[in-house]
Amino acid sequence: MLRFRSLGLAAILAFCALASSAAGRSWDIAVAIGQEVNFHSANGTRTGQVKITKAVSLRGIAYDDVQRNMYLADAGNQNVTIYTVNLSEGNSTVDVLLEKRDGTHIWGMVFDTISRTLFWTDVGRSVIAKMHLPVEGRPGEPSILHNLTGADPRGIALDLCNRHIYWTNSNSTNPSIERSNLDGSSRELVVQTNLYEPLAVAVDHGTGKLYWIDDEEGIHFKVERSNLDGLDRELLVHGKHQQPVYMAVDQGSVFWTDWVYGAAWSIGKTVQPGDVPTRFLKYFETSREYEPTGLVARDNVGDSVDCRHLVELSRMVIPSPDSQAQPDRDLYNNLTTSTEETDSSPKSKGEEYCLNGARYSEVEDTCRCEKGFEGPRCERSVCQNYCLAGRCSLTTAGKPRCECNQGHSGGRCDVDLCRGYCLNGGRCSFRKGQPFCECAYSRGQRCEDASDQDEVCALFCWSGRPAVRSIDTSLCRCDSLNETRTVGVLQDADGLDKELLAPILGTIIGALVITVGVLSYHVNKLRRRPRVKKRFLVSRNGLTPLTSRPRVPGDQCEITIENCCNMNICETPCFEPKLRTSLSKSGRTKEEKDSLIDSMDGGCS
Repeated sequence: MLRFRSLGLAAILAFCALASSAAGRSWDIAVAIGQEVNFHSANGTRTGQVKITKAVSLRGIAYDDVQRNMYLADAGNQNVTIYTVNLSEGNSTVDVLLEKRDGTHIWGMVFDTISRTLFWTDVGRSVIAKMHLPVEGRPGEPSILHNLTGADPRGIALDLCNRHIYWTNSNSTNPSIERSNLDGSSRELVVQTNLYEPLAVAVDHGTGKLYWIDDEEGIHFKVERSNLDGLDRELLVHGKHQQPVYMAVDQGSVFWTDWVYGAAWSIGKTVQPGDVPTRFLKYFETSREYEPTGLVARDNVGDSVDCRHLVELSRMVIPSPDSQAQPDRDLYNNLTTSTEETDSSPKSKGEEYCLNGARYSEVEDTCRCEKGFEGPRCERSVCQNYCLAGRCSLTTAGKPRCECNQGHSGGRCDVDLCRGYCLNGGRCSFRKGQPFCECAYSRGQRCEDASDQDEVCALFCWSGRPAVRSIDTSLCRCDSLNETRTVGVLQDADGLDKELLAPILGTIIGALVITVGVLSYHVNKLRRRPRVKKRFLVSRNGLTPLTSRPRVPGDQCEITIENCCNMNICETPCFEPKLRTSLSKSGRTKEEKDSLIDSMDGGCS
């Protein structure tokens, strides 16, 4: 997701005492290393430094000479891909230009001041991408200029005068250098032969030349140049024991960064026999944790390029700038500036055949290699491309050993500890040397509990509300959710029943128990109601009733009447009430009435 926000001075940006001078014209070369960008004059003197404390491993650099903006790619940050730093005097802000996207790994960047477009190579997604950056307003969305599936795009360069973009394909199975127009049209191969792994490329607007670095198989590398169309190819440097990664060109010199010595090297563009590169900047002694990466030469970008005088400048002999550093001949005694290696000192046939100090055995007709080298001629260092994400050293037995960078492990530092560790879109970082997940809409040590994310995705897929579009909706499988929406609703209803069923049933059962108790109480009370009895004195022969009269012996008898509505003998006794009737046996009421009448007629004794 694209954002353009300030990170704040206190937490993000730190300037050294010389940083203010970086805004002026006092710097000529900028080099990225770790969290820092160091600014240097043409003779190697450092004139300033910018440190981005939230950065992890800065890589590519691009510079806008009009707005004084520097764009920096971060290969190690899990949240940010590109920063922008304004180098104008009095300005001290760092902005996030592009946030991290899955699989993105930016290697190189360039900026076109005319169209105000930032281009970059993405080795993680095998594409060349671009983004429009207006002077005012929000930046445009990133888009793909070239989809290079199966290729390994690394170096990138702009021909501002002819409006071309160049890039290298470092895939050793099909290496090449290509170019196209800035809109992606007219794509063509420029260099395709005698390449192994081209890593960096640069356009020299002053002479109209194309420069590149090729990391040859084994321990060798080359610095070459040609016309912008690939013709008139020349070899400038053929060296050993370096790992060149980025390059830049100014008016008089070619620069490149090297991971083996942790340094930046330079050599004049007008190479003479016997010239060897100069170790322009040394970082290994002061910054062992990081290697120098991207670099940019200020006078070869933006307004510094004068295309009207390209032809005249190309005819001039451009002297190399004065440099306080002297060629490091002892360290660089394996370099030559011709297509074949030469040496003025005489050597035997065996010594010429075996390389890197190896001894030739005439009996075995083989080379006995020194520790750290292998191959039929001992031409290959065992450390060459051995450690994928770390620094290689040799054991006492001469075997390669890797010291892995943070976040990697394995014998060759080939295991990315963050790869696949955080689930459900969680962002992986390291705390105390261990992977740590920052979950967005999930929980758990590895963000494995995605219940929150499922709810948010369901809301997004079914309603498309903008309120939830701040998450990475690529993780939401809307087609699957929409197909099973009815089932999901039922499942949600089941979940609701499970949560509310127990209290609802409990309430109902409780009410029923109370009702049954109340009814039982009243029924039992009615059952225990005392029977109403009344006695009458009557004539034995059915004559005048003698009720309420004193009893006279002889022709009188006594009867007892229960549950009558009216205790007057002269009236018909009533039946049982309905409540009592329901509790009586069928037909019993009539029998009791008939018996009572019979007794009244003289049946009593």
